[in-house]
This record gives sequence, structure tokens and C-alpha cells, in this order.
Amino acid sequence: MDMSDTSSNADGDEKGSQPPLSHTISIIAVDTKQSTDKAINNDQKVGSDSETNISEQHSHGNERGDNEGAERPDGFFGSRHVFALMGFLGLAAVYMMRINLSVAIVDMVRTPNTTTFFGRSSSGGSSGNGSEQCENDESGDSENNGEFDWDGETQGLILGAFFWGYMVTQIPGGILAEKYGGKYVLGIGILLTDFFSMLTPLAARHGGSGAVIAMRVLTGLAEGVTFPSANSMISKWVPTFERTTIGAFVLAGTQFGTVIIMPLSGFLCNLEFDNGWPLAFYVPGVIGILWFIGWVFLVYDSPSVHPRISEKEKRYILASTGVLKPISFSETPWSTIMTSIHLWAILVAHLGHSWGLSMLLTELPTYMKTVLHFDLKANGLLSALPYLAMWLFSIAFSVTADAMRKNQILNTTNTRKLFTTIGLLIPGLGLIGASYTGCDRVATLTLLTLSCGFNGAIYSGFLANHIDIASNYAGTMMGVTNCVASICGFLAPYVVNLIVTESGSIDQWQTVFFLSAGIYALTNLFYVIFGTGVEQPWNKLKDTHPLEQKRNDSIDSLTSSEKSGKSD
Repeated sequence: MDMSDTSSNADGDEKGSQPPLSHTISIIAVDTKQSTDKAINNDQKVGSDSETNISEQHSHGNERGDNEGAERPDGFFGSRHVFALMGFLGLAAVYMMRINLSVAIVDMVRTPNTTTFFGRSSSGGSSGNGSEQCENDESGDSENNGEFDWDGETQGLILGAFFWGYMVTQIPGGILAEKYGGKYVLGIGILLTDFFSMLTPLAARHGGSGAVIAMRVLTGLAEGVTFPSANSMISKWVPTFERTTIGAFVLAGTQFGTVIIMPLSGFLCNLEFDNGWPLAFYVPGVIGILWFIGWVFLVYDSPSVHPRISEKEKRYILASTGVLKPISFSETPWSTIMTSIHLWAILVAHLGHSWGLSMLLTELPTYMKTVLHFDLKANGLLSALPYLAMWLFSIAFSVTADAMRKNQILNTTNTRKLFTTIGLLIPGLGLIGASYTGCDRVATLTLLTLSCGFNGAIYSGFLANHIDIASNYAGTMMGVTNCVASICGFLAPYVVNLIVTESGSIDQWQTVFFLSAGIYALTNLFYVIFGTGVEQPWNKLKDTHPLEQKRNDSIDSLTSSEKSGKSD
């Protein structure tokens, strides 16, 4: 029952019979409502249904991007920005522990005059099929006296094992974050990733390749909860006006981590201490532990439970996001979510992005190494350029996207479609261009860098769309789409292996690039047709918020007491 109806009925029932007590109940009811409204930060008039107002503001803001329910807090840096910065650094740290093996394995393995990528070895020479090959004028392919004799197939298993675990914990990560809060789900996930990463050198030296594969599976299991739980926290902490900017900033921490770890791992591997390569696991692990300490003390699950957030900032956030209650597994409308065409639009776009990202950040470097003979280790800073471009472009795109929504140039739906198109189609064109650059390393690296840069637009496109359509289930939906998209982490290298021979050729890689561009185009088309920025009806929670229920229970209790006293 509506609170205002309860109080008015109580007043009406007792008019003329017991004015003093009825008046007292009315005062207590009003006072209780004011106290509860303050707790949920909705400064509506006494007697209004505050839960309905929050819901209306939230739904309205999801499409138009306005936030008229509360005034923007003063100051440039608030509690929501502390969350954003720590989330950014956390995802940067966890990606450092994800990428480090890709660089360190070159020094770990004993390879005479060859370097292997996913089972393909780069030793120069002819492909044996008459296709164009580039001359090898790099001196970086010298013999590497690593500690382990792992062939290309074993290395491929080690590098791909991460995704076996990563897929498993995606959906559970989102569910746990929505039920218990994302702070410790994300924090413990990254802490465990630190632990398993730092154990990897020990596993390699005492357990061989099998132990390293097991450690990488465990690393993937721990890291799998990070994106869903981060998305769940973004839905609680970021108001609509700032959703794209802050959300993209947090998620782009992954690219920043990659920018740091590639040259850092190369530097650490060249040190003499303990053969160098173990430091590529120890140093990021220590960074992650230090981050976890700061995360525990500085970040909270939501504005509602933060002890130091200003009342004005709390009201500003909750007027847009609403008061989100914990959601149990049984409360989640699984059948509705999984049959939503709008979720499928996000999932298909996520698949296209994941496939393309594998091409841009895994297979194209392989192409540069095996075909162009570009020494990635000797050119660590140049190798990090694509990741740096993606990070910087993603920030610029996010600011632009939020400005367009705020000024009503585009609504949320069209904003998401525009930036998804930029993030998928332009990199596809870049891949086609790279297939025609021949042996020109500068042109290829330039196209790779620009393609990765424009790919950063996806943070303002479909990756921000989960919260738009169902903020209450943003973590779970991110878990679903990221879980399926992770298949491309090992499927893409497998398909490339079917097309590209051991030494590779420009013609073979041209087939790979055109295939990837086609996947980009088709998945983008599906999203443009079926994507939306409108909040879905199934996002509405059936249960009354606990604070609202407590207020109603207090009024009902007082009314019952009065009626009981009357009968006595």
C-alpha cells in the first residue's frame, strides 16, 4: 500500500474519535517518512511515493540521459571518482597479470633461431607455396637460451588455458556481485589473480608445462569475475550523465595495463636476477596486492553504504541510478533475460569485438613477427602503441558520447549504435588495409595502431549498453556476454592456424584479415538493427525496497496499536 494512502486513511478513520492519538500517528508517520527518504536520498514532498519517483527518474534518465532529480555536487573529485580511479587501476593490474605471460614466454622457452606464436614458428625463409614473403633484416631472432623445451603446441595450450577458466566464472561473478555487492567479489578476484600469477614461475620450474597450464586455468577462474562485478558496481556508482565517461574510464584500465606491462615485461625479462622472466610475474603481483589494500579502505559497494560520501553527491547519484537492492539467483528473470533480443544484440556485438580484438592484439603482432619479421621484444614501446591508442581514443569517445546525450544531440539508443559502428567497422577497414601494405612495416603498424584506437569506441557503444537496458542485472548480463565472447580467445587462433601455414605468407593472412572484417561488419549490422538504449520492463524489481518496507511496517504497526487500544 502507498505510504501516503496509509497515513491519510488512518487520519480519516479516527477523525472525531481520538484526535490526539490520530494526530500523533500522523506526525510519527510523516517523521518516519522524512527520515527514510533522507536515507534513500529522495527529497520529495512528505506523503509522496518516493520509491516510484526514484524509479521514474531512473527509467527516464536511461534513454534521454538527463538527471533532473538532484543538483550536481560541487567540486571536481568526489567519492564516485575515487571508485572510478580505483576500478581503473584494478583492471589495469589484473590485465598486467593476464598479458605478462605472452611476453615472458619468449624468454622462458629454449628456441634456436625461432619464435613461436600459437604453434606457428617464425624462422624466415620461404613459405613453400610461392606466395609473397618479406626479407628478414632483423637481428632479433637469435637463439634464446630459455629454461624450458616447450614446442609450439604446448605453448599454444599454455597461452589458451587462461580462457578455459575465464569463461567459467563470468556469470557467477555477476550473480555474486548483484547479491552481495561488487567490492569484495572484484577485490578478491584480483587478489587471487595476483596469487596465482606469482606462483607461475614456481609451477613452471617444479611442475613443468602441466603445472603452468593448471595455474593459468586458475588465473582465468579468478579473473573471470572482474568484468561482471565491475559492471555491477558501475551501475550503482555512476549517474546517467556520466555513465559513458566514467564507465569507459574504468573499463579502459585494461588497455592501460597492457600499455604498461608490454615494455615493463620486456625490461624485466632482460635483467639477470633469477633469469629475469620470473620478475614479469612477481612485479605485477606485488602491484596488485598494494592495489587491493587501497581498494578495501577507499571503496564501498554503493553510495548508500559509503560512510564519507557527501549527502549532495549521494542524492545526485541515487536520483539517477535508484536504490538498488541485493538480488538473489531465484529473483533473476533468467528466461526473460536470455530471450531478450536486445541482450542478444549486445552479445553478438561482443562476439564481433572479441574476435576482432584477438586479430588486432594477438594475431596481427604474430603477422608482424612471422611475416614482416618485426622484432616485438626489441621494439617494446612501439608494440605498445596500439594499446595506448585504444586507451586514449576510448576516453575521447566517452566524453563525446556523454556530451551528445546530455545536450540531446542523440538519445541513448542512437549514441550506442553510432559508437559501436565506429568501434567495429573502422577497425575492420583497417584490417583490410593492412592486408595490402605488403612488407611495409611502418604502414602496417600505423594501420594497426589506428584500428585499435577506433576500436576504443566500443566502450561508449555496446559495452555501456548492459546498464542502459537493465541496471539491476548489469553484472549478470556482462557475465553472459563476456562468457560467450571469450570463446573467441581460443577459437580465433585455431581458425587462423587452419588458414596460415607454419611460416605464413601475405596471401594467407589477407584471407584472415578479410574474414575478420566480414565478422566485424555482420555483428555490427545485427546490433544496429536490434540494439536499444531503453530500459526494459523486466528490469523493474517487484519487491519494495527494504527502507520503504520498513517505513510502511512502522506506520502499519502504529495504526494497529491505535486500533487495538480503541477496542480495549
